[in-house]
Amino acid sequence: MQIGGYAGNILYVNLTDGSIRKTPLDEEVVKEWIGGAGINTKLAIDLIPPGTDALSPRNAIILGTGPFNGTFIPGASQTMSIYKSPLNGAFPQSNGGGNFSLFLKSSGYDHLVISGRSPWPVYLTIEDDNVGLRHGSDVWGLDGYDATDELRLRHSPCSVIPIGVAGERQVAISVTHIDKVGSIGSGGLAALMGSKNLKAIVACMGSRTVEVAEPDRLKRLVEEILEKVNGYHLRPAMMDGGSMAMTKEWIPPGIVSRCSSELIPYPADMGALKPQLYELHKAARKKIACATCPMSDKDRIDLPNGRTIYDTAVFMEMAAMTYPPALGHASEGSTAERYALALQYYDEINRLGLDRVYSFQGLADFVITLYEQGIITRADTGGLELDRSYDTLLKLVRVTASREGFGELLADGVLSAAHNIGNGAEELVQNVVKGQFIAFDPRMSGFLPMHLGMLVHPGRTLGIAAAMGAPSYSPGWPLPELIKHAERCGVPAEDMARLFTRDSFNLGRLAKHGEDFFGLFNMLGQCHRLYISRFYSMQTLASLYSAVTGIRASAADLKSASSRMWNAWRGLNAAAGYTRRDDLPPDVWFKPLKSPDREYRLYDYFLKRELSRGDVENYLDEYYDERETG
Repeated sequence: MQIGGYAGNILYVNLTDGSIRKTPLDEEVVKEWIGGAGINTKLAIDLIPPGTDALSPRNAIILGTGPFNGTFIPGASQTMSIYKSPLNGAFPQSNGGGNFSLFLKSSGYDHLVISGRSPWPVYLTIEDDNVGLRHGSDVWGLDGYDATDELRLRHSPCSVIPIGVAGERQVAISVTHIDKVGSIGSGGLAALMGSKNLKAIVACMGSRTVEVAEPDRLKRLVEEILEKVNGYHLRPAMMDGGSMAMTKEWIPPGIVSRCSSELIPYPADMGALKPQLYELHKAARKKIACATCPMSDKDRIDLPNGRTIYDTAVFMEMAAMTYPPALGHASEGSTAERYALALQYYDEINRLGLDRVYSFQGLADFVITLYEQGIITRADTGGLELDRSYDTLLKLVRVTASREGFGELLADGVLSAAHNIGNGAEELVQNVVKGQFIAFDPRMSGFLPMHLGMLVHPGRTLGIAAAMGAPSYSPGWPLPELIKHAERCGVPAEDMARLFTRDSFNLGRLAKHGEDFFGLFNMLGQCHRLYISRFYSMQTLASLYSAVTGIRASAADLKSASSRMWNAWRGLNAAAGYTRRDDLPPDVWFKPLKSPDREYRLYDYFLKRELSRGDVENYLDEYYDERETG
C-alpha cells in the first residue's frame, strides 16, 4: 500500500484451530474509515453478527491502530478496541495508552482480529511474521501485573495486554491494562479474553518502521506543537505531580452514597488534607509516559512495604479513599498511612482486573445499601458483614474478581445482581445507564456536556466524547470561550448560529460535534486526554494527517469521516437492540441529593435554571437531530 502512516496489514488469529493469516489493508477502506476506531467499526460490522453470544467463540476481539501511531506525533500512543460486551450485549469502544500500538505496527500490522476459543490457556506473541500461540498454563492464575512482568522477562522488548483473575473467571465488569498503565476494555474485554482461554497478547518490537508521505513537513508541524507543549504553564507541575497536577482541585463537596440518594460531606479540614496528599504524591512518584507523550502523566510509586503501584487514580478519587466517612476509606492513621492504604486498594483492584470507575465502586455501595436496609443479610452474603470500611471494600473486590461466594452474584454487574437478589433490589438501582454507573453526578456540578455524553455514548457510559465540544468538568465558562473551543473542534461557521445564542448554547447539538472531534482522535490513534488534546485543533489534525498519509483532506473532510464512523457505530449498537430508551436519564437525577446542610438539585450548565426530565429529553431530541442532519 502506497499510503503513508500504515503498516499495511490486518492480522487474523483463530484460537480454535490455531490458524493465523494476514491480509492487506484495502486503500479504499483506509480512505473511507481512516484507521483505529474507524476500521475497527467496519471490521466489527463485517465479522460479528449483532445477535452473537458475547462469550461464544464467534465473538471477536478487534484491536486497531491509526496512521499517527508509530510516528513521533506527541501523544500518538492509543490502541483502540471493539467487541461485543459480556456486560450488556452492546458494542463498546475503548482505548488505552502504553506501547502496544507502536510495537504492533513495528511488526507490520495495523489491526488485529482474534476469534475462536483455545482448548487450553494460551498467550499470543507477535514479532514480524513470527506470530504464534504459546502455552499459557504457567501464567494462568497470575494477576495482570505479575503476568506482564513474567512475559516481559521472556519476550522483551515488548508490550503486553494481559488479564487478571477477574478476566480468567469471566467477570463481566472486568478490564485490563496495557503495560500496567493503559486501562482498556470497559464492558468486559478481559472476560472475553478469559472465555477464549487467552491470557495475554504480547506485541514484540518488530523490524519495520512507519513511512510517512512528507517527513519534512511533519517535522515542522510537530516542532510547532512541541513549542506550545513546552510553553504550557502547567507542564512543569505535571512533570512533578502527573495527572494530579490537573485534578488536585477537582474535588466535590463529598461522596455520593446510598444509591445516589445521599451526599456524605468531607470534614471541614479537607482543605488542609489536599495539599498534604499532593505533596506526598509528588515525593513518591516516578514518571511514566506512553509512546511519544511529552507529559509523563502516569505514575510508578514504590511504597515503604516494597509494593509498587502503577497509574494511580485522579486526585478526587484519592481524596475519597483517604478521608472518612463514606465508602472504602481508612478512618484512622496519619495522612501518609491512609495514602498508602488508598494506593494499595487501587493496586489490588487493578491487578485483579475490575472496572473501578464505571462498575465496581457503585456496585459496592449498592449492595452495602441493601445490607443496611435489610434487603440482604449475612445469610445472603456468605457471612460477610457489609459495612463501609476499607476492609469490607477489599473483601468485596476479592470475592467479585474470583466469583467466590457472594462475589458470584456481583460479577456480572449491578443489573444482574439486582435481578438475582430480588426483594425490591431492582427499584434501588440508580444512576445507571447501559449497565454502568454514571461516574459524575450532575446534581453537584450542573448538567454538563459530559453528562449528556454519558447517556448517548454507544455501548457504554463515557462522557469525555461529548465533552470535547465544551469543557467537561467546569460549569459556567464564559460564552466567548465556549465559542472559541467549538471552533477548535471543527464546528463550521455556518452552524454557530444554530448552536449558540447571545447568552447560552444548545447543549444537545454541541455534544454531537464534540463526539466528532473525539472520534477523529480515536481513528488516528491520538491521545485525547485534556492536557494533550488541548494542543490540537481539527485543522491541526488535518494538517498532520495530510503530512503523514499524503492524502489531501480538509478539516471538514475528517470531521465528516468521524461523523460517518460514529453513525455506523450507533447503527451497530442499534442492531444489537439498543434504542432511545437506553439513553434516558436516571430518575434519581430529578430528586434532591441530600446532605446534612443542603440539597443538590439538577441545574443547567450555567447553574441558573433547575432542569426537569422534559428539559433533558429535549437535549436528547436536539442531539439526535444534529447527529442525523448536522
